[in-house]
Amino acid sequence: MIFLVYLALVAFLGPVRASLGDDLPEFQRCVQKCDVLTCGGASKYPEITERELLQWKTQQQIYHLFDELPLPLDLRLVGWQCLPNCDYQCQRIVTKDRVSKGQEVYQFHGKWPFVRVLGIQELFSTLFSIGNWFPHYWGAKLIWKQCGKEIRAGNSPFVKLYWSYLVVALVAMCAWFFSTIFHLRDTWNRERLDYFFAGATVLSGFHAIAVRVFKLYLPQHDRKRQLLGLVTLLAYFGHVTRLLTNWSYTYNMQANVFCGLLQNVLWIYHSVTCFRKSRRSSSLKADLLNKDVNWTLTPLALVLSVSAGMSFELFDFAPILDLVDAHALWHLATIWPALFWYSYMVRDVEEGLKDRKYE
Repeated sequence: MIFLVYLALVAFLGPVRASLGDDLPEFQRCVQKCDVLTCGGASKYPEITERELLQWKTQQQIYHLFDELPLPLDLRLVGWQCLPNCDYQCQRIVTKDRVSKGQEVYQFHGKWPFVRVLGIQELFSTLFSIGNWFPHYWGAKLIWKQCGKEIRAGNSPFVKLYWSYLVVALVAMCAWFFSTIFHLRDTWNRERLDYFFAGATVLSGFHAIAVRVFKLYLPQHDRKRQLLGLVTLLAYFGHVTRLLTNWSYTYNMQANVFCGLLQNVLWIYHSVTCFRKSRRSSSLKADLLNKDVNWTLTPLALVLSVSAGMSFELFDFAPILDLVDAHALWHLATIWPALFWYSYMVRDVEEGLKDRKYE
């Protein structure tokens, strides 16, 4: 399931950054005006006359159109600087004007013009990203505990499997951390880190399910597991290098979709296979209602629920109250599935592998 969270996160964050709002003459003129008045950017615009500059300064003194330096503390703490702050203020000015005229709300730089709260650019996406971090933190603690038990018991195969699951949890924690700081304040470097760790989560998830499905945790498959790990690492470093040398949203989406689909197939195969082997009745309905059997379908249920949550991204809309957009709701929808994920992993090992029910 985790791969789908990040597959969608990567695929829909914005394959095309240019937006209709970027080309609005009033927006471009507003940013220019703010840059001149508050950021000392007058030398960049020789076409501005002395008379026009004096008029702008008078308007700024009377109406306080733009934040002047130093910026308020809350903005500086989140990382806002003068020119990006001008860009944001002009997005809001232009949007308010368009709304007052009954015109359509446009995106700017691939994002909606949200209202900032305490300097936070996307409040609810930030909060829901934090909400997604905690299930993976709790999952990491659970997997670490189980891993310790297996180490003390000398169960090397299960230690190897739990380690692959632990990597998934730790990488997911990093990914949601960088998602949080990206939504706090959108910068190019934060966006790249967000994408890089989203990709790492997709690959670590693929590695984990491959280890489970193909039984690479068994001693006789150590070389194969090590080879898979090496290939996974090389694929990730190659992916990051490709993006650093020639950034492409299209390539990034395609790469993650490909790996995500592979995981999709493996998780569904694993779930259905385990369910078939655990059935206790000739009645499908009876087994589906039997808690001792239907838990094996947890991956299938979580994959479907996350897929349904992706519909928020497919039907994007201007933010409600200038705060909550489809992307924020998508982040909300991915919290609860993660709460069930790691407990399923443990049960799969404890009841499935140790009892050899599904081997």
